[in-house]
Amino acid sequence: MISLEQIRYFLEVVRCGSLNRASEQLYISQPSLSKQVQRLEKELGCALLHRNYDGVEPTPQGMLLYERMSGVLDEFDRTIDHVRNFEEVHQLRIGGLGNLVTYFLPRYMESLNANGQNKVIVDTRLSNRELVEGLENGKFDIVLLSNAEPQQNIAVIPLMTEPLYVVFPVTHPLFQQKDISFMDIVTHERLVLYKDPCTIRASIRKQCNQMKVTPNIVMELDLTESLLGYVSRGDGITLLPSIVAKGIQMPSIAVREISRIPIYREISVAMRKEDVSLYLPMFSGDTEIS
Repeated sequence: MISLEQIRYFLEVVRCGSLNRASEQLYISQPSLSKQVQRLEKELGCALLHRNYDGVEPTPQGMLLYERMSGVLDEFDRTIDHVRNFEEVHQLRIGGLGNLVTYFLPRYMESLNANGQNKVIVDTRLSNRELVEGLENGKFDIVLLSNAEPQQNIAVIPLMTEPLYVVFPVTHPLFQQKDISFMDIVTHERLVLYKDPCTIRASIRKQCNQMKVTPNIVMELDLTESLLGYVSRGDGITLLPSIVAKGIQMPSIAVREISRIPIYREISVAMRKEDVSLYLPMFSGDTEIS
């Protein structure tokens, strides 16, 4: 029967190019090493090494075994090491609104991974309320929120304030305008927006209520890709956060800032207060706890 030890011995002989040097590396006698290689050759039914006065070199069969088994044993060793140290890999469970997970979270993934010390698990929810509940009941360690309210037992740390952009087909008359007014958008345009519950919708609703106007919402959808599909068709225009809007790569769609009465959303990270010193350093930038 072929043993893992025999394979390791053979690989080391090929690496060293010499039975003597390999025996020194393996801390066994040269006769014992030679005997183990001979047993391997007998089990495989072929010669694996050419012996000469300079040392040894692999036969074609030996080279095939070396090339295939080197990677296999490296992966074997990594797996064994991972299993032995499994408890040392911490599962970091992160929840977030869909567009924050897609467009905002990636910039922090390297820090969150902590050079492999954390296994980052990401999940999405449709509302801040669901995310906060997940944090409270232990489903999440960290959550990403939009326009979050202060919480009694949870630290809510603002990370970024970003404007909403107007997104429309390049054939739309807005494409020729330098200044785009929020009032003009909500009073004259057909809007294709995210479906409630949605913090972006809440920002739009709040501003419309202050201005005492009722927007013409013709379609409500869950996914950004769906919004862009209908906007591209000319079924309406939409309002998206800047990190989402600036990532659009569709030549049929234009993205513009709202120059008069801009609307903003605030992106925050939330965690249990006792975890702030542990997790907050993973998020760079100026922050304050609310």
